[in-house]
Amino acid sequence: MLKQTNPLIPKYAIKPLALALLVNSCVYMGIAQLRHFLTFSSLETPLDTALPFLAPFVLFYVLAFVQWGLNYLLIARDSKELCYRFAFGNIIAKLICLFFFVFLPTTLARPEVTGTDLCNRLVRLIYTFDPPVNLFPSIHCLESWCCIRASFLLKKSNRTYQTATLIMSLGVFASTLFIKQHVIADVFGGIVVFEAGFRLAGRIQKAIRQ
Repeated sequence: MLKQTNPLIPKYAIKPLALALLVNSCVYMGIAQLRHFLTFSSLETPLDTALPFLAPFVLFYVLAFVQWGLNYLLIARDSKELCYRFAFGNIIAKLICLFFFVFLPTTLARPEVTGTDLCNRLVRLIYTFDPPVNLFPSIHCLESWCCIRASFLLKKSNRTYQTATLIMSLGVFASTLFIKQHVIADVFGGIVVFEAGFRLAGRIQKAIRQ
């Protein structure tokens, strides 16, 4: 008799994660299409201006996508309850982002990138395909904070994974500032918005169980 293997992503996780991905895509890419109709302001401070442009940090920025994928795979496989809380917490957070993207749209003046090495070319590529809109709150920082929160809640997590996640996520936070994709307010905004969505999802779960 053949031994049944566990699927990479449990069936219960497919719909909520797909919905979270769909909402994220609609919010980020959809609002970007409205940029010509919005009036933008800047949250840049003198401290933001004083921070140097450091192209090598783009590696954290790009590798963040790998971190997020691994994080949600681990969340999906942990338990149905945790998967639903993170998925719907993420959806709520993205809807909060939608509010800010529409009613408090921000932008940022980007530096001219003239270097010819790989990191500088990567930054130029990002600048080309990702216009300076949808900045506050930072979705990059929102998702990386999600990874930190998950690392302390996953059943099979350990100190090594938690430390690696914290280092990687802090690198992502720094990358958004050093490659001039975001300002400091965007970083903290992403953290606060995820916390709001995650806590609200937890309260909804608790209410449903009662």
